[in-house]
Amino acid sequence: MRGTLFIAALALLASAGAAGAQPGALVIVGGGLSRENAAIHEAFISRAGPDGRIAIVPAASAEPAASAQAFAETLARYGVAASRIDIVKLAVRDDEGTPVVDERTWAQGGADPTEIAKIERAGAIWMTGGDQARLTQTLYDAAGADTPMLAAMRRRLATGAVIGGTSAGAAVMSARMIAGGDSLTAMLAPVLRDGPAEEGALVLARGLGFLPDGIVDQHFGERARLGRLTRALSDPGLARRVGFGIDEDTALVVDLAAQTAAAIGAGSVTVVDATRALLVTRSGGFGADGVRLSLINDGDTVALSTLAVRVAPGKTRIAAGDERYDAPDRDGAGMAAPARSLEDTLGADLLDNSAARALERVSFRADGAGVIWRFAEDAASAAHYGGGRYGVQGVTFSIRPVRVNVRDAR
Repeated sequence: MRGTLFIAALALLASAGAAGAQPGALVIVGGGLSRENAAIHEAFISRAGPDGRIAIVPAASAEPAASAQAFAETLARYGVAASRIDIVKLAVRDDEGTPVVDERTWAQGGADPTEIAKIERAGAIWMTGGDQARLTQTLYDAAGADTPMLAAMRRRLATGAVIGGTSAGAAVMSARMIAGGDSLTAMLAPVLRDGPAEEGALVLARGLGFLPDGIVDQHFGERARLGRLTRALSDPGLARRVGFGIDEDTALVVDLAAQTAAAIGAGSVTVVDATRALLVTRSGGFGADGVRLSLINDGDTVALSTLAVRVAPGKTRIAAGDERYDAPDRDGAGMAAPARSLEDTLGADLLDNSAARALERVSFRADGAGVIWRFAEDAASAAHYGGGRYGVQGVTFSIRPVRVNVRDAR
């Protein structure tokens, strides 16, 4: 009887401790994570605690065992003892590099008590890259309910653990997830939800919902995904029309207790605010008006509730009348024009350029279907410069579908 009472008392204490716990954090990496990127790795590792265990979930990968082992070796480079690392047996693809193990037998790991225990004791949980659909396939059951493993991940996050992921492991963080598509086709073709798509069309599916609201896109600047993310914000399943586009080798570190998010790493995080925008889909394509863009980079933070940006110390505000450039816009498109990043377009070409108050760019297909992008500054727009990078706040953005007629100039 005393033993039973003692166990019951321990359960009550554990319950009380969990009830008073602060939620943890998310380390959402846009893919292409360099092993040398100490800031991102240390942001993830430090949140596990000095002796906390780290669980690696490799389900998204086509080479689950190899990808998990590679990340374990990276953790070791940053001083994490092998005894602290657990590789979770959850996958749907066989890794040909491990002929003695068929990782397809890990498909039911989401209900395996041994594998769930690895999550339960982890202070940090990492999801590798690959295909985000494999993660949702293994972490939801056939009826669409949380597997015991996913329920354990939610409990750990709610009581202070950190969950991180790169590429596919980033895409699943939001409740609605981008599962495929390129920007131009996304703006010109119908959106497909939870089903097969025509080549390049935007596909939206159910994510894991660790991020309270909004939607995440990855490989953002490198794959020119602004149009794709903006189109995704028209999805009626979104609780809030806010998007976070994360460049490669860059992370958005979300503090769920403080409700803030910080950018760290080599690139930028683009915050797309369509909460007051007009998003319209017609037969000619997708249009948007009244979207606002901010770009944050290393050390900058954004408040999740208001999307207000706090610029990192040491960066210089670009004041009106003190712009570094005074050049009319002559940017073209196609093979003869140099690639221009969104950061440089909004920073150098617009806000740091006294000759421009607005810029337009055209993207189109060979059949003439296309869009005009328009970026403009107003009284609420601002830019900062530091560390060789531009940060941008409050640029207005619109998309207008057009038909382009190309004729021989002769």
